[in-house]
Amino acid sequence: MTQSFRLPAGGIVDRSRRFAFEFDGTHYEGHPGDTLASALLANGVHFVSRSFKYHRPRGIHGAGSEEPNALVQLSRGARTEPNVRATTAELFDGLVAASQNRWPSLAFDVGALSGALSRFLPAGFYYKTFMWPPTPKAWLRYEHFVRAAAGMGRAASESDPDRYEHHHAHCDVLVIGGGPAGLAAARAAAAKGARVVVCDEGPWWGGSLLGDDATIDGGRAAEWIAAVLQWLAAQPDVTLLARSTAFGCYDGNLVGLLERVTDHLPAPPAHVPRQRLWKIRAHAIVL
Repeated sequence: MTQSFRLPAGGIVDRSRRFAFEFDGTHYEGHPGDTLASALLANGVHFVSRSFKYHRPRGIHGAGSEEPNALVQLSRGARTEPNVRATTAELFDGLVAASQNRWPSLAFDVGALSGALSRFLPAGFYYKTFMWPPTPKAWLRYEHFVRAAAGMGRAASESDPDRYEHHHAHCDVLVIGGGPAGLAAARAAAAKGARVVVCDEGPWWGGSLLGDDATIDGGRAAEWIAAVLQWLAAQPDVTLLARSTAFGCYDGNLVGLLERVTDHLPAPPAHVPRQRLWKIRAHAIVL
């Protein structure tokens, strides 16, 4: 299978290996280092979702957690997960994804008819439309249809087979973001003897330097990243948390992190949690 939109070189994609994946029942190929979004784009797939209200066609807009459009349903059965951003979902061999908020298919969506009625469906129309007639009997008749149209994806209906952990930690410096500035800040703090935790929502450290030909301290960017990571990993008071999203900062410099431990694996090991919730109390936070 050819990937007609794939660049011949560049980036952190390993073009020597291939992953097979599925999107909306169609089989495609990608490479290690791809996200679901980059693999779809490489295969010429640009139409990936529908807008919430009028079901208008939507494509991939961003490159990370800021992505507003490419929300997909991952996996099937007990491990299915709705509303996953294709730009943050790591590609692995056998990944299965589907578009959301459409019926019966993405290309032919009955919900798109609401676009033709947009002048009659202004913002907030639903707050009053479904209050008449004011009888429980009437509501019970159309409740099923209203609920079916609400939301984006579908939660799993089977029991969750995975387990989850939570972990409390304290540190002197919490660095949120593993780009060049974050790595430099972590190295400087650790060199002073501070207890440091570094987190990044992606699987790769380096941020804007990934795939860049820039030079730092007289060497290539990739070499600088590798050297800093090697030094940080060797420090006993430094914790590196990849695939970890900082989702909230609370009183007393308490930060919540969600670490996706095995979401990138086709078959999670039985002894490893799927995700881990970190509650970190930091003396100082570098964002």
